[in-house]
Amino acid sequence: MKKRINLNFDWWYNKDFNGDQLVDYANFDGFEKVNLPHSNVITPLNNFDEKMMQIISCYKKPIFIDKEDNGKIVEVVFEGSAHLSTIYVNDEFVEVHKGGYDRFIVDISNYLKYGEENVLTVVVDATENPNIPPFSNVIDYLCYGGLYREVYLDIAPEGRILDCFISTPNATDSVTAYCNVLVDKTPVDLELTVYDKGKVVSYNKYNINRESETINFDVKGRKLWSLNNPNLYDVFLKISNDGILLDEASYRFGYREVVFNKDGLYLNGEKIKILGLNRHQCYPYVGYAMPKSAQEKDADILKYELGVNTVRTSHYMQSPHFLNRCDEIGLLVLEEIPGWQTIGTDEFKRNTLVNVEKMIKRDYNHPSIIAWGVRVNESLDDSSLYKKTNQLAHHLDSTRPTFGVRHFLDSEFLEDVFTYNDFTHDGSDKVIAKPKKTPHLITEHTGHMYPTKRIDDEPHRLEHSLRHLRVVNAALGSDDIVGVIGWCMHDYNTHKEFGSGDKICYHGVLDMFRVPKLAASVYASQLDSKPYLEVASSLAKGDYPASRQNEIYVYTNCEYVKMFKNNDYVATYYPNKELYPNLPHPPVVIDDKVGVLLEKYEKVSKKDAKKIKKIFKIVDVKGFNVGLFTKLKVFKLMFKYHWKLNQFINLYYKYHLATNEEVLYRFDGYINENVATSVTISSVSGVKANVKVDSTILTVKDTYDVTRVVVTLRDENNIVAPYSFAACNVETSGGIDIIGPSNIALVGGAAAFYVKTNQTSSKGLIKVRVFDEEITQEVTINMGEENERN
Repeated sequence: MKKRINLNFDWWYNKDFNGDQLVDYANFDGFEKVNLPHSNVITPLNNFDEKMMQIISCYKKPIFIDKEDNGKIVEVVFEGSAHLSTIYVNDEFVEVHKGGYDRFIVDISNYLKYGEENVLTVVVDATENPNIPPFSNVIDYLCYGGLYREVYLDIAPEGRILDCFISTPNATDSVTAYCNVLVDKTPVDLELTVYDKGKVVSYNKYNINRESETINFDVKGRKLWSLNNPNLYDVFLKISNDGILLDEASYRFGYREVVFNKDGLYLNGEKIKILGLNRHQCYPYVGYAMPKSAQEKDADILKYELGVNTVRTSHYMQSPHFLNRCDEIGLLVLEEIPGWQTIGTDEFKRNTLVNVEKMIKRDYNHPSIIAWGVRVNESLDDSSLYKKTNQLAHHLDSTRPTFGVRHFLDSEFLEDVFTYNDFTHDGSDKVIAKPKKTPHLITEHTGHMYPTKRIDDEPHRLEHSLRHLRVVNAALGSDDIVGVIGWCMHDYNTHKEFGSGDKICYHGVLDMFRVPKLAASVYASQLDSKPYLEVASSLAKGDYPASRQNEIYVYTNCEYVKMFKNNDYVATYYPNKELYPNLPHPPVVIDDKVGVLLEKYEKVSKKDAKKIKKIFKIVDVKGFNVGLFTKLKVFKLMFKYHWKLNQFINLYYKYHLATNEEVLYRFDGYINENVATSVTISSVSGVKANVKVDSTILTVKDTYDVTRVVVTLRDENNIVAPYSFAACNVETSGGIDIIGPSNIALVGGAAAFYVKTNQTSSKGLIKVRVFDEEITQEVTINMGEENERN
């Protein structure tokens, strides 16, 4: 029976590889101890030469294989190694693998010394090779190096379960699922048991006479996998021969049916409008090298904090941990092969076909994946290559459609779903292009068209959010568009040809640490799970050119918002369905901060109050002058209410500009006639540091664990002060270490960092010092149940 051994701890690493390191495989001089996932180089946050990580490095791992395992199949499973990996055992060459994003398995059975210690050596070449996708020309993101995902050792006898592909092509009717079981020794007896949260819901027994067999099974009272109810089943397989158990394996699947019709996407017969974001798998300092919990956290952020229903894995296959979490929480996935704009050599094309096969075979059983991306992102047409990629995808999986992302509309359409990166919107009235082909899905928008930092001024941050808002509203309102996926979830490091000159593309609705920008509120406000209200302004008009802040946007899922000034009721505002009719929750747009106050305190009529507020807005632009006042009939109003000129001008300052007094504004969001959430805004009189840890319990299992710590400077109303800066010093002790530098700057009122376990203690302590304030947070570390280690 197959035995899996964890190889993620205690590797020897040398980033300066030279051939001499292969002469004496047991010599670790010049090497340091590391754990996987591991980045070949720790990079600065920004302002660095990306060539620093384009190196050839060397990893060594001592492994002991029992004498009793001689004659069995011994394989090393690499979940991800970037980008050209050469494998040795005891300095004897085994094989080379080309590709940085796929799982690959290396049989080392014939190279081992059984009953002795062996050394597994992996030489990882992270230089940009034009034969290996995504390389071939410039790329707008960094392709980090190293053994950046987990590595395992599998030991198994002959007669084992090689793989199992579970399909539910017609989940909504009585057709049963089928399962391809691959074995390398026949005949065998197969037992298949299906569990629903530990309860047996199906049991079947078969005799298998071929290495690949299609079998049918059914589950009574089946529950479908959907966005809101992502029901999952566990399938356990056992194979035996003459009553002797040979092997067992488990898989997970969900009953669901995906159909892209001309009028849109149907999940289990229900029409779904896609609203999503693109995701890169990179993190600050360590690039791709983050373990399970961080990968899962990204899926949770997308689903529960940003409220999207879909993610595109731009532009490569991503961690199985991330995809597993998408299965668990009901987040749809569009997965695609590596590449960016350019198709390389003939070998590049052959490797592209290999990537299609590797992607589908690895991820076939994920119910969250609704389509396979079989085209190099934004590449020009190549009929020969893309006919092959589509044919291969349909041969390997007849149940899912294909897509291919391009950035021009008159592209050859070979896939099942026409996907297009639509960067039409530049702030003008034109928002999206008119589709020529259906079904049509917008797979990118906004992003590089309006890069935005958390430190940018309020008008810039507001416009960034509005561009997302306009595109999403337009796409959701088109019957010819399946949905829209924004560029992108978070900022990311980039090559010298792109970004803001500091090696960062500031394209995200979150920063690199997943701290929200204002644009994140566009998506978060579409959630229904909890009340949400974000006032997209500090109400400081001086942040705007000529102090002209004409409108205040409130991103909310509430039914209406009541505004108060110093606890005085101002007005009630409703979501602007006229401007944004296609959003589940349009924003509230406030263009009047005076409301009923003139009527209440100055005893003017409702009609006259409306005129006066209109005059105030004109004064904003044209200033005070007698000619203007005459034209606007101000003197007539003054005569009616017995005001002198200075009294009328004072009304402008008091009610419209709210000067000469300390003003506090409150916005109450109502649901079912009750206050569901509230935000208070006033001038900032001081800030206080706040520290929030994503998880205070870390679990060391197959590898180390991490968590994120977010430090913010908040005003007296608990709002992040966007123009606050401070030095932040971090100390960690016990069982955790900080990832990256310990001295960081709070920019835009916030900063974040990650800590990871070091296996020295069951407790960890984080100390954060901002200004003269020290905040401590204790972290508990569980040494969880784990598979066998070597």
